[in-house]
Amino acid sequence: MSQQYGPPPGPPPAPAPGGWGPGQQAPQGQHGPQGQHGPQGRPGGTGGGAPGGGAPGGGWGPGPMRPSQPPKPNRTPWIIMAAAIVAVLLVAVGVVLLVNGKDKGTDQAGGSQTPEPIGTMYTPSPTPTPDDSKGPNDVGVEVGYGIWFTPSKGWLPDWDKTKAGKNYILQQFNARGLIDGYYWVRQTELYEAKGFAEHLVDVESNGMEGVRIGKGTVCKPANPKIKACYALTYTGIWVAKNGKKIPMQGFVTAYQDQFDRVTATDAGLEVRVYARRVNELVYMNNSVIKSF
Repeated sequence: MSQQYGPPPGPPPAPAPGGWGPGQQAPQGQHGPQGQHGPQGRPGGTGGGAPGGGAPGGGWGPGPMRPSQPPKPNRTPWIIMAAAIVAVLLVAVGVVLLVNGKDKGTDQAGGSQTPEPIGTMYTPSPTPTPDDSKGPNDVGVEVGYGIWFTPSKGWLPDWDKTKAGKNYILQQFNARGLIDGYYWVRQTELYEAKGFAEHLVDVESNGMEGVRIGKGTVCKPANPKIKACYALTYTGIWVAKNGKKIPMQGFVTAYQDQFDRVTATDAGLEVRVYARRVNELVYMNNSVIKSF
């Protein structure tokens, strides 16, 4: 036989302090009295509410209601707005750096800046080019590279046209075919001034006996277009085809321009006429210096 229980007599128990759930439970083993049947035969209690005067299904009925909470604010629009503001600030900072030139190729460690484009703040000097046109000091005989020299009186072009450069000879007085000296001008880009002077002395002294080469000298001509100058002196005995030996004395002077082109003078005289004709060699050397 089934039993139906209703709420205990009296008002429902008060809710527990601070809680949202039901109040105290009825002591174990105690039950309320059997509910009375209502007019329609449905069980009911002393409390009203449902038809028949009791809560449907029995029990103590619903506990106190959970307090209503305010709806949580929606933060999504604020997050989107904050992100948009940050993006605008980053773009503005980049524009300021670009305008102020904070990033011109200098690294964080303080490296060197890249050169400015040509036509702005940095304009390199143009590379100089040789000017081999004839100038006011280019007189006499053209050698090359815009260099000329003026032969002294009595000096004649060498009849041997196969020799490099320009070679002039001093014919011996009243002795056709015999010479007292020579003045030879040659040029190169294979040597610097010192190397070419030493090379020419070796070539000249190769056909002589008892050669003695003096100490080399670094010279400083007055012409600023001459970047380097080196001079050597030598003495030796030249042996003719008939076996006759002729003492010779001479010098080699090499001049190097700013484009590393070298012009060298190779001069020699018989010792017996050297003291009286050496000034003619010096005059021709000076004409070469002026021609640079």
